[in-house]
Amino acid sequence: MTSGSLMAAEMAEQPVILRRLIEEREELFARVRAILPPRPLRVVVVARGSSDNAGIFGRYVLEHATRTPVALAAPSLHSRYGVDTDYSGYLAVAASQSGNTPEIVTALEHMRSHGAVAIAVTNNPESPLAQSADLALALGAGPERAIPATKTFTAQLAIFALLA
Repeated sequence: MTSGSLMAAEMAEQPVILRRLIEEREELFARVRAILPPRPLRVVVVARGSSDNAGIFGRYVLEHATRTPVALAAPSLHSRYGVDTDYSGYLAVAASQSGNTPEIVTALEHMRSHGAVAIAVTNNPESPLAQSADLALALGAGPERAIPATKTFTAQLAIFALLA
């Protein structure tokens, strides 16, 4: 299969994935509400690569919904430089297709251990990222074979919209 036809095949999977996420939204809302503090005043989004682009969208919709500034994290501050930041009162949302990116896992673990409520958005509910969160939201998009990621990216956009 050529890379173009592989990408086209994965893009063709998007409507089913998105429909399922929308159909499961009430369960998602209940799961998120169950872990949130009474009023999360601060939100930080953690991601890299194509997930970081989805995170930029997440920043816009979450800031609109919460009416408070939403930050995009600099994960290397924690993974590389060991900056000790207080995340008390934060909701930290980390997005990763595989859930295996060490820098994202380390950043979310730091945020959670320093007061944040942590949500992982990933395809793999058994991944290190999912295990390091208070709540893992599985995208159910399956493995990405095409580069760049397609179906995971659109599923991440949908999850951010639903979170907002």
